[in-house]
Amino acid sequence: MKKHTYTLIALGILAGPLAFSFEPQIHFWTHWPSLFAATLVIGLVFVVWDILVVKHGHWQFNPEWTGRWRLFGLPLGEYLFFLTVPYAMIFVYEAFRFLLPDRMLFHGEASSLYVFSALAIAAAAVWHRQGYTVLALVSAAVFLTTTGLERSALVGTSGFWVYMIFGFAAFGVVNGVYTSLPTIHYTPKAIWGVRIGTIPLEDFFYNLSYLGLILDFYSIFRSLGLS
Repeated sequence: MKKHTYTLIALGILAGPLAFSFEPQIHFWTHWPSLFAATLVIGLVFVVWDILVVKHGHWQFNPEWTGRWRLFGLPLGEYLFFLTVPYAMIFVYEAFRFLLPDRMLFHGEASSLYVFSALAIAAAAVWHRQGYTVLALVSAAVFLTTTGLERSALVGTSGFWVYMIFGFAAFGVVNGVYTSLPTIHYTPKAIWGVRIGTIPLEDFFYNLSYLGLILDFYSIFRSLGLS
């Protein structure tokens, strides 16, 4: 059972949201087309990233907790992560918007997002020898730039902040478990070495970009009428 821990945690993330997906008032199942499209587009990018960084030794999965089965260097639980996390997070987003209708907290400015994006790129240039640090910062810059170009108003909505706050809280719990077991071994030369608890600081930029891009593309597909 121990070797299936990583996989079981990934599946556990899905349990609650899937159970309530057919609730008649939220009717989350009607949003599946946009959700699955966003998951496919962003998930594919991050899976390729994952495969490449494992190949280059930025981190390795611990078979004691993830099992020995691998596809392109990744365990089953890692692939499930890219399916279950977007599902759970977009469910939370839509459930909140049903319970407390979305409202504007402030007007999101694209220029502010571009400034933070430029700072992330500048930091990536400074720490260019640390592979995971660079990729985490660049991915955060991509999210900030994409949001500035397509969905800057989204940043000012209450739904966005609930989504992000809940996402980071859940990330802190789940990734805290992952890194404390540990299910993943990080190569010291690929990261800053700064940790919050047991979680490398880079993981927070990774989480920001992944959750942010999922919501960006989900919103784009919804606006295109994909549902």
